[in-house]
Amino acid sequence: MENDSPERIAVGPHLVTILPPNMLQVDFGSPLDGSQAGRILDLMWQTGSRRGPLKVLMDITHVTNVPRGVRESIRTRNTKSTTAALAFVGARFGVRVAIDMIIAAVRILRPDVPAYPHSFFDRKEEALTWLRAAPSAPRRANDTPQGSR
Repeated sequence: MENDSPERIAVGPHLVTILPPNMLQVDFGSPLDGSQAGRILDLMWQTGSRRGPLKVLMDITHVTNVPRGVRESIRTRNTKSTTAALAFVGARFGVRVAIDMIIAAVRILRPDVPAYPHSFFDRKEEALTWLRAAPSAPRRANDTPQGSR
């Protein structure tokens, strides 16, 4: 039986919080580099493999750009996604554009990866409400994607 209390893991200046039963929150500090992004993605995959598809909240308020090492870490990921839905909080315009482009590229270049809904929010409360209502499993590659709001 899984532990019902939150588990917190520091990855450099970033904090990953696993919230039972199937939520994961990442509070990004600054700066973000490729090795830290890779470690966070590994934690997401490991947690999703144990618990099932995850609803993920990423607070990116302190992220000012998406460095090449981070994009490469995402692009070269060989593991299947364990994400059911992804909410971003506090994205600056340039970061939001970069994230949308990365997600679109992954969907084009990796059609085998199940698509999951993602959206951007100004406040965590809004993001959590949206995540709680989101489906608990990612869509298959042949489903019509919803995109972001």
